Amino acid sequence: MPDTPAARAKRYRERKAGRLPPPQPPVCPACGLAHRGARGLLCSRCWERLTPEGRAFKAERVRRARARKRDGM
Repeated sequence: MPDTPAARAKRYRERKAGRLPPPQPPVCPACGLAHRGARGLLCSRCWERLTPEGRAFKAERVRRARARKRDGM
């Protein structure tokens, strides 16, 4: 079933009326933490540690922070 705006609105109305249970937050399979799903199935901490994209993101963030510290900002 495609997740269209109409389908989401219908689920919202059904939940508001009490006919559907509240949505359950996704649970990270690596650590068991309930999260919002912004990084897919993994929580943000596990995404940074376990995926190549996350490790590159963290390395770039550390690189920028060290450059700011080195430049005296």
